[in-house]
Amino acid sequence: RFKLSPMSFFQINSQQVETLYSKALEYSGISGKEKVLDLYCGTGTIGLCAASKADKIIGVEAVKDAVEDARENSAVNNIKNAEFICADANRAAEILASKGFNPDVVFLDPPRKGLAGEVIEIVASMTPKRIVYVSCDPATLARDLRLFRESDYEAEKAVAVDMFPGTRHVETVVLMSRVK
Repeated sequence: RFKLSPMSFFQINSQQVETLYSKALEYSGISGKEKVLDLYCGTGTIGLCAASKADKIIGVEAVKDAVEDARENSAVNNIKNAEFICADANRAAEILASKGFNPDVVFLDPPRKGLAGEVIEIVASMTPKRIVYVSCDPATLARDLRLFRESDYEAEKAVAVDMFPGTRHVETVVLMSRVK
């Protein structure tokens, strides 16, 4: 169950969002012992869906209302291993990295503009085993995948999920793994 406030983002196609998040969880390979970082987490949906299979989830979102929703969604769903931080993704990732937080899996679900180069550098410096990138813009996805490749991450597989039938818009889920 998820609460959504007016300023929070949520995928509106509820049938396809199940397909989208199922694929993201499948690609994550979470088995029960992993630490997970969910950047651009919105109301916490991907991280909370992964929580039952993870050791710890840290979600980061810049929109205060969405973070409040994520915390409430965690409580309503009786999820005890999730923590949500209201902060810019770049700054939060930087702080977490400086504190020695090295996630096994990182979920990225940025806005249409994609990721800032600093976010890519910081995430790569945390050396997660897997990065699952959910993108709503093929152009920024291609740019970001190229930057991740420069940081020793390679796209292994991807799938498109048609969230808006009859339009040119598609969500893409990509699994990246460290190659060096």
